[in-house]
Amino acid sequence: MGPKGRTVRCKNCGNSWHQDPPGAKPAAPAAPAPSPAQESAPSSFEDAMSQTGDAGGAPYNGDVDPGFEGADRIPDPPPFPRQLSEQETAAPKSKKGIIGWIILILVLVGVGAGAFFAKDTLINLWPPIAKVYSMVGLNVPHVGEGLDIKEMPPTREEEDGVDVLVVRAEIVNVSSVDRPLPYLLIELLDPLDRVVQRKKVALIYDESAVQSDPSAPIQEQILPVGKSLNVETKIRKPNPTATRLQVTFLDPREAVDQ
Repeated sequence: MGPKGRTVRCKNCGNSWHQDPPGAKPAAPAAPAPSPAQESAPSSFEDAMSQTGDAGGAPYNGDVDPGFEGADRIPDPPPFPRQLSEQETAAPKSKKGIIGWIILILVLVGVGAGAFFAKDTLINLWPPIAKVYSMVGLNVPHVGEGLDIKEMPPTREEEDGVDVLVVRAEIVNVSSVDRPLPYLLIELLDPLDRVVQRKKVALIYDESAVQSDPSAPIQEQILPVGKSLNVETKIRKPNPTATRLQVTFLDPREAVDQ
């Protein structure tokens, strides 16, 4: 048959055709010839605009349809009202403010709860804070609770040519339980109730619990139920401007710090 094939004819019908050799690839079909419409089609938008139009065949001269002459001069739409824009911008700020207040309230509640439940611990660490608890109406055990001071008239004496004021008092346990003994604070006041002189006195009920070293801290003294303790102390060279004195209890920790 040959490498390029050959023309064969059917002996029955007489038709002829070209027969390719076995294994040959079929030839690619020939591209169709362009139609007249495709040959006349413009290659770009500019060419299309330069050709005649559909309505009358006149070239485009830049004119617009009636009624659209000022289309390029349409004014911009009005801006949003300022009140609306301010409300939109203020909304996030108000939310932030609410969140801030909520956080502040939670912090205050947490601090208040901690101060309430840790009341005894705070008072032990810093006794003056007990006054704050008392001011807000909380029941706070005060220094010398369950103890009563019975003052006796002071006397004046002279020792080695020095003026001495002798102060006497009786401490009584008026409660139903044993009570720890605090310190006594003796203050001399002038006519304007200003403190001009003071002295702190340790209350000792059990002499055996007192250590021999005066600089060592005194162990806690307990006054049993129904018992009393007589106290006598001397103030050398009392301030001459003093017109009266007062005797109160003092927390032992404050007495050590002073």
